[in-house]
Amino acid sequence: MISIAPDAFADHHEITITPISGSGSGSGCELTDKGCYNPSTATVNVGGVVIFSNTDSVSHTFSSGVPSDDVIGTEFNSGMLAPGDSAEWIPQNIGEFSYFDMIHPWMQGTIIVQEAAAEEPVVVEEVVEEPVVVEEVVEEPVVVEEVVEEPVVATQESEEEGGGCLIATAAYGSELAPQVQLLREIRDNQLMNTESGSAFMSSFNEAYYSFSPYIADMERESPIFKEIVKAGLTPMLSTLAIMENAESESEVLGLGLSVIALNLGMYIGLPAFGIIKVIQSRKN
Repeated sequence: MISIAPDAFADHHEITITPISGSGSGSGCELTDKGCYNPSTATVNVGGVVIFSNTDSVSHTFSSGVPSDDVIGTEFNSGMLAPGDSAEWIPQNIGEFSYFDMIHPWMQGTIIVQEAAAEEPVVVEEVVEEPVVVEEVVEEPVVVEEVVEEPVVATQESEEEGGGCLIATAAYGSELAPQVQLLREIRDNQLMNTESGSAFMSSFNEAYYSFSPYIADMERESPIFKEIVKAGLTPMLSTLAIMENAESESEVLGLGLSVIALNLGMYIGLPAFGIIKVIQSRKN
C-alpha cells in the first residue's frame, strides 16, 4: 500500500523584486556588483509569481524590455508604482526577460523563467505480507500429433482454368513449343479480344475439355499415337496461322469461318470423299 503525504507538493515558486534604496537618485547603481535591484537577476518557474514591490522613497516602474527597444512592456508593465505599491506578474513562457525602470532608465535587471522541476512526492510505503501460495504443478500428457501428408493431386480443373492446349502440349512435349505458343497467341491476341471470338472459345472449351485429357494421356502412354496426333495437327496449325492477321471483329469472324471450313474439309470432307470412292470402286 502506498500513500502520499499531503505536504509533499509545494506551491508555485514566488519571488519578490525590490529597487535598491537610493537607486532612483542618480545613475551609478548599475556599476556595482549588486546592481539596481534586489535581486538584479531573478529566477522563477513558469506559473510562478513575480512580485514587484517599490520599497524606495520615489516612484518606479517595472517594464519588460530595454530602453533602446521601440516597443516595451510586451511581457509585463507594472505602470508607475508609488512608494509602498506593488504589482505581480505570472510568467507563462520560458526564456530570459530583461526589464528596466522607465522613470530611471539606468535601472535594469533580468528575470530568467525556467520550466518547473518535477518535485518528487514523499512516498510512504507500507509493507503488506502476502500469503505464500503453493502452486500444484500438474504434468500434462505429451500429445504426439501424427502428420499425414496428403498426396498432391493435379486436377484437370487447373489446366482448364489456365486454358492449356492439352493435346498439342502432349504431342509436342512442352508448353514452350512453337506450335503450342502459336495456338495460345491466336487465342489470347485475336479470339479473346473480340465478342465473337470470346463466344466461340466459350463453346469450344466446353467441348474440348470433355475429351482432351483422355487423348493427352493416350499420347503420353503411346509414342506411336503421339506421332499420329502430331501429324494430324500439322494441317490445322497451317490454317490457323491465317488468324494472326485478324485485328477487327469482322476480320476475326470472316477468317475464323474460313479456317473452320478449311479444317472441316481437310479432316472430314477429304476422308469422307475417299471412303465414298473406295466403296464405289468395290461395287463396280
